[in-house]
Amino acid sequence: MREERRNNRTRSALVQRVIDSVVQNPSVTLSVTTLQQWLDVPLEAAQRILQRLASSGLVQEVQRGVWARGTWPGAQREWY
Repeated sequence: MREERRNNRTRSALVQRVIDSVVQNPSVTLSVTTLQQWLDVPLEAAQRILQRLASSGLVQEVQRGVWARGTWPGAQREWY
């Protein structure tokens, strides 16, 4: 049996931290670089996290390479 090299608990905590910050602060903007520095993760990990946030609709690209909280049903339309 192969040993899992990833610490799933740590990964989950990082992702939850990002989600909480984005949801609680509608004016937050993210880029791959800022996410990488904020979480102290490799560039590829920051790219994957941002891609998953975007595919879930939690963030949307507002400028090339800059992401901000997306909208969802019931959210205020003018949030920034």
